[in-house]
Amino acid sequence: MEEKTIRALVANAADQVVAAQFTEPQIEARAAAWQKAAPDADLAQTTTYLLNENRAFIEAVLTTVISDLIAKESPHDIR
Repeated sequence: MEEKTIRALVANAADQVVAAQFTEPQIEARAAAWQKAAPDADLAQTTTYLLNENRAFIEAVLTTVISDLIAKESPHDIR
């Protein structure tokens, strides 16, 4: 598979994930809930929260890309 094709798959997956799980209202709601639970968070705790949000995004994108690749390889599989 060409790099151009892989980049397109990743870009499409990222768009899907943002639209489904990382809209501004969703991010604001998660951040507000976290801030309420950790009102005195220091820089390390805030960084950890942001890294966890980033990890969730990356995992969702990778899952989408891999699922798309598997579906293209085996279009007759039912998931």
